[in-house]
Amino acid sequence: MMKLKQEIQKQEEPKIEFPCANYSLKIVGLKTPDYKDWVVQCVTELASGIDLKKVQAVDSKNGTFQSVRLSVTAQSEEHLKLIHQTLMNSGKVKLVL
Repeated sequence: MMKLKQEIQKQEEPKIEFPCANYSLKIVGLKTPDYKDWVVQCVTELASGIDLKKVQAVDSKNGTFQSVRLSVTAQSEEHLKLIHQTLMNSGKVKLVL
């Protein structure tokens, strides 16, 4: 039973090998005319590997929110936490996935 539990835990914990190219982020905030550009600028200052041609902005059904989808080269778990915390501390971002 203990061995089965350990195997289940191993399966539930996906491993990310760093640096991780093309790490996908979805950043949701209130839609403003400059939200997408602001997100791209902010993330560009924190991470490399952003392909600007692949950045997507999608409005919510009622147009209140906008999600910006992009990929970065993540250097470490701490790097991802820094990106997340910086975006959340801005007051403009509601959710980072």
